[in-house]
Amino acid sequence: MAKAVDIKIKETLKALRTKQKQSDSNKYSRLQMLILSKEGRYQTKLELASALSVSPNTIQLWRNSYREGGLAQLLSENRGGKKKAQITASVHKQIEKRLSNPMDGFKSFKEAQQWINETFGLKMKYHAVNKYLKRKFSVKPKVGRKSHINKDAAAIAVFKKPA
Repeated sequence: MAKAVDIKIKETLKALRTKQKQSDSNKYSRLQMLILSKEGRYQTKLELASALSVSPNTIQLWRNSYREGGLAQLLSENRGGKKKAQITASVHKQIEKRLSNPMDGFKSFKEAQQWINETFGLKMKYHAVNKYLKRKFSVKPKVGRKSHINKDAAAIAVFKKPA
């Protein structure tokens, strides 16, 4: 059987608990691991994993990150966010201008995708354009308008004139 890894935790229990109260759920479990190790309740990664309801590999990753960089590295978030946005601020403004124009708006998300790809030379997929337009502009396709944009005012006047 493998020997339990002993990590030297520099912070006090009181400091860890106050930090834990101020943290979100991801960091809460990591700090709980340090607290349980410092108290001496659980020594092996299997015991810690079962107590915290996480994988033993996760405990190993957390302990290694604490050993390498301390509390700052343990609590750092290193997930995603490296992909650069295709739609820049200038492209966003032009899309907004096109959407606000009632005569030249998009009839569908497919049309919007084709227009964005042709006009700006992007290669955005339908789903990406759909989500972007819904998230940024709260657009909904096939929404009934109060009145037709090309209606003739003279025809309305004739229609409403009493006989």
